[in-house]
Amino acid sequence: MAIEQNSLQVFCIGTADTKLQELRFVAHSIRSNLQLFSPNSSSKLLVTVVDVSASQKNVEGCDDFKFVSKKDVLSSCSESGEKIDTFLPDDRGKAISAMNKALRFFLNKSHDDGVLAGVIGLGGSGGTSLISSAFRSLPIGIPKVIVSTVASGQTEPYVGTSDLVLFPSVVDICGINSVSRVVLSNAAAAFAGMVIGHLETSRTSASSGGPACEKGTVGITMFGVTTTCVDAVKDRLAREGYETLVFHATGVGGRAMEDLVRGGFIQGVLDITTTEVADYIVGGVMACESSRFEAVLEKKVPLVLSIGALDMVNFGPKDTIPPKFQQRKIYEHNEQVTLMRTTVDESKKFAAFIADKLNKSSSKVCVCLPKSGVSALDAPGKPFYDPEATGSLIEEIQRLIETNENRQVKVSPHHINDLEFADALVDSFLEISTNFEGDSSQAVCESAQETRNKISAPQPSSQNITPVQYSLSSFPDANPETLKRTSEILQQLKHQIHEGKPIIGAGAGTGISAKFEEVGGVDLIVLYNSGRFRMAGRGSLAGLLPFADANTVVLEMANEVLPVVEKVPVLAGVCGTDPFRRMDFFLKQLESIGFCGVQNFPTVGLFDGNFRQNLEETGMGYSLEVEMIAKAHKMGLLTTPYAFNQEEAIAMAEAGADIIVAHMGLTTSGSIGAKTAVSIEQSVVLVQAIADAAHSINPDAIVLCHGGPISEPKEAEFVLKRTKGVHGFYGASSLERLPVEQAITTRVQQYKSISLT
Repeated sequence: MAIEQNSLQVFCIGTADTKLQELRFVAHSIRSNLQLFSPNSSSKLLVTVVDVSASQKNVEGCDDFKFVSKKDVLSSCSESGEKIDTFLPDDRGKAISAMNKALRFFLNKSHDDGVLAGVIGLGGSGGTSLISSAFRSLPIGIPKVIVSTVASGQTEPYVGTSDLVLFPSVVDICGINSVSRVVLSNAAAAFAGMVIGHLETSRTSASSGGPACEKGTVGITMFGVTTTCVDAVKDRLAREGYETLVFHATGVGGRAMEDLVRGGFIQGVLDITTTEVADYIVGGVMACESSRFEAVLEKKVPLVLSIGALDMVNFGPKDTIPPKFQQRKIYEHNEQVTLMRTTVDESKKFAAFIADKLNKSSSKVCVCLPKSGVSALDAPGKPFYDPEATGSLIEEIQRLIETNENRQVKVSPHHINDLEFADALVDSFLEISTNFEGDSSQAVCESAQETRNKISAPQPSSQNITPVQYSLSSFPDANPETLKRTSEILQQLKHQIHEGKPIIGAGAGTGISAKFEEVGGVDLIVLYNSGRFRMAGRGSLAGLLPFADANTVVLEMANEVLPVVEKVPVLAGVCGTDPFRRMDFFLKQLESIGFCGVQNFPTVGLFDGNFRQNLEETGMGYSLEVEMIAKAHKMGLLTTPYAFNQEEAIAMAEAGADIIVAHMGLTTSGSIGAKTAVSIEQSVVLVQAIADAAHSINPDAIVLCHGGPISEPKEAEFVLKRTKGVHGFYGASSLERLPVEQAITTRVQQYKSISLT
């Protein structure tokens, strides 16, 4: 479909196969309100209905409104060279993903052509997922509204860091009735007002000759407890000729600021309130991502950083604080927000996180540290006043940050909210912004297309890392929190690989094993029934024999292990061939009790010969494990299956597996280890073949090696040094049974060597 030239359009978007009546109602309401609000402008605005149905049903039109069919939306991708079939697949998830991709291109093309004035969508959870990511790809300022059934729940996955407005539908979007008529009318009126207001503002800005600020725009982070400082900094910067954008440091605030840095909207940063780091390290509700600070450092914009509100971790209502923190110093900020004072040890971890980021940067950075307190609550007579904890934070930052010409650390005797400290922050910013003014005008005046391309999608933490983008539109059946967690885990693992560090996964059969695997720095922990047998002194193959219900054992182990693991993702070993489990319900049960993902164990892959062949012939074969992994993947769970050969690696990669573990058979060594296995040299060949097969389907798949002769760090290093595209090692017996055997044997021998004479 050719978009009409020189006709500004507002797009009313939804699945016309199920929402045609509602789309028609909203389109009429928008047209009426545009005429009412601005009779002159409305004659130049065309209301267009856009169908994004993911079903096989075709809708031909919508009254007298200009209509874009789903085929037209899909066809628009051909202009970009994308190969998207205009006939959607029967699989709902794949169809939604294709339509989302096409809608995104269609909207961006319309904006580039100068015909897009605003977008409004209607949808339930599926429709909102489909539409929202396409809307987010449009620049800030373009009116974008979705009337949605999920507008009052967890909305971050839909809104992200964009200016998308979710409008609660109150009732389901299923016909026009006394409630939906009012809600849709109000939404249409609000949207029409946004469109008219945006057009008028754009005309005014164009006629005034560009941005009002003289020197550029500075991003500032703030919390209620650092407001006094931020207000003083903002006023001083305004007098110096800068525009300021203030972001509330709630996790989303930091990400929004960094997205705008990437997009060229911000040319300098005063990151005064870095409290999101505390929530990330300790486990609060306003946490940053692991990539915090990286966008600012990569773009090399001047950065002044301080430690505002790092004396606190944020939680919801008091009764939502995890039990392990109940005895800590707690302060109820209000009914919905409870704060917890950070400790000396935690403060040192915050310092390490910040220093690690800054030490890798070559851009101009100045760290300003207020010695007399980091928040309004950290002052004499206030609830969080703790000179020891604050002092340890400052001392550790001074110790860890490697200063040079471009990286400075300054300590002030003042409190963060003292005017003297605010002035010191601005003085430091002006000092490192020598070239700021000359660079800002071009960045501020970037074209809409350039800024949109930069801001529309999450960015990698390093220029050479492909970002992990698990969007709700591609996973309509996933829980948003689960999907977000999986995406963050994979992004962290890929960042680690980029830094040349191996991914290490470990099996755990007891709580003490899991606890100290985490202390040792393991990246993933997997619970499965063999862990219990192994730590009871039996061979791991006991988990494949009819000694217990494997899936029930994992649920029992969860009660022992999950409470003692603080941060490392814990996965469940699932017997995918279990004939007495409805696998979709079982996977949801695992998700609900706290597992981050799954692995296929017990697995028929450890069987061979006639017995294995008979299992395959009677419907109890490896394909059931592949189906289980595919279901878990669609739920957004992390998937780390075992594959024993190239064909199985391909099947698991096609099922969507995130991490494929090349299994070399039962681990050798130790008192109950196998005696028969492939050689370490043969393992290199087999692991490489499995990795190559997996990467032929998914080049971004993470591959680990496991089992057989790879039972010690030296053997793991031998394989990793001689393979390509293999990213680490997964150990069960080698990381749990063998260390226990060796440690207990040695310790007892030491006691027995004591002489009584």
